[in-house]
Amino acid sequence: MSYDDTPLGVVLWTRVIDDDAVNTAPVVWQISRDRSFTDVVLAGAARLDADADHTVKLAIAHPALRGFSTYYYRFIHRGVASRTGRFKTLPAERQTITRLRLGYITCQDYGFGFYNALARLAEEDVDYVVHLGDYIYETVDAGFQQGAARQLAPLPSGQTVPADLEDYRHLYRSYRQDADLQRLHERFAMIVIWDDHEFGNDCHGDIHPDNNTGDTTATTPQPALRQAANRAWSEHIPADTAFDARQPWDESIQIYRRFRFGQLAELIATDERLYRDGPPCGTDTAGERYATFGCAARHDPGRTMLGRTQRDWFIDTVTASPARWKLWANEVMLMQLKVGPVFANLDQWDGYPAERAHILSTLRDAGTTNVVALTGDLHTFTAGYLKPDYDNLLEWPMGVELMVGSVTSANLEDQIRSGLNLPSAPMPAERLGVPANKLAPAVRLANPHIHYWNSAAHGYAVLDIDDTALTCRYMAVDTISAPDAGVRPLKTMRVPSNRVWIEDIE
Repeated sequence: MSYDDTPLGVVLWTRVIDDDAVNTAPVVWQISRDRSFTDVVLAGAARLDADADHTVKLAIAHPALRGFSTYYYRFIHRGVASRTGRFKTLPAERQTITRLRLGYITCQDYGFGFYNALARLAEEDVDYVVHLGDYIYETVDAGFQQGAARQLAPLPSGQTVPADLEDYRHLYRSYRQDADLQRLHERFAMIVIWDDHEFGNDCHGDIHPDNNTGDTTATTPQPALRQAANRAWSEHIPADTAFDARQPWDESIQIYRRFRFGQLAELIATDERLYRDGPPCGTDTAGERYATFGCAARHDPGRTMLGRTQRDWFIDTVTASPARWKLWANEVMLMQLKVGPVFANLDQWDGYPAERAHILSTLRDAGTTNVVALTGDLHTFTAGYLKPDYDNLLEWPMGVELMVGSVTSANLEDQIRSGLNLPSAPMPAERLGVPANKLAPAVRLANPHIHYWNSAAHGYAVLDIDDTALTCRYMAVDTISAPDAGVRPLKTMRVPSNRVWIEDIE
């Protein structure tokens, strides 16, 4: 598998299931210009790391690799070759490219459905894939996954949510056995960030308020478990970020980072879990986090989702970027989301309006153009406008948000139709009190900045970017209840360069 490309390299990863050979047999790696490996440009050998769950993680950078070029790679262990993978290096920062295609996905609850979206995305002609988080879900018990299409093996600890490092490792190993997920990784390099379920639902820092073990409560810090989640992510999602077990949980890893696609685009990926403050109005799901009128603490100017260091880095990176398009790999919904006077979910940026206003107004005042947030988490296909102040109906937007629906995780209409009350869902839909067939018009009527809303489909998104426009194509799979389903266009929209405007194409 390949991750975090650069103009001269890539991060390659594999895991070998061969405990007897861990400390004796090397893993050979090869990078070739052709799939048959008759033109190998780089090769080497590495040792398996038993302390990292028998994985190999290689951050390769070499002038033999050219920018914005396709290569093939494989691993060989004890005479057995892996399947062939493919990756594309990034363009050089000053390189001029005329076109960029990105696929992006989010929220792939293994127990709720089959990964048909990943299978169909693997057939697309894109350059890179961006995963916006919830690569794994921490729950394995059927009580948390009512109506599950398939079931994960129990955690080693016997708990229904992770209790230690081995439990998190077990989840990554289990998810990685899926053939569609493997196929997507083999075909494209992936840029990955986490959201909450890589640790615990609606987590903030080292606290996960819903999925508690032992004698912990919704407000009990769990630093050792947070550190275990960080470590497992680093081992199995080997982005070009180092994990240091000697550091505390909030310093052991940094996942916020940037990717330049020549002069055409820059992707700025943020971490919206490790440094954030807790919910402003309390941890209860009903009336405090979800379906809430809000509270005075929501407007506290000191409340943060990004943390000051990351926030300053983000603003500086975006405002200084010479790229035409500034893409924000953003975990949770930026736009305001209300039904009447009720906020849908304060785990989103609605719980941090002062920081949202500061970021967006600073970018606007700096004259930053072509800001597009790519968002996951809500299991809903949504498009709309970014504004510093959503209470000012006359304020002109300064950017666009394009949210992709989930790969499998239960969306709002799944919940309404099935009567589900899933703790792992980003917003239990029945608390909105809106029938499924009235949900989209009700949401758009209450939120005029939302251009498009569909919480009835699962799938992926594809961006087609050039100097003149960014085109977003939402794709929906026919079903997640059976494997090998077809796919259909859901919505296609175009954002012209230097215009904060969404045009419907189909």
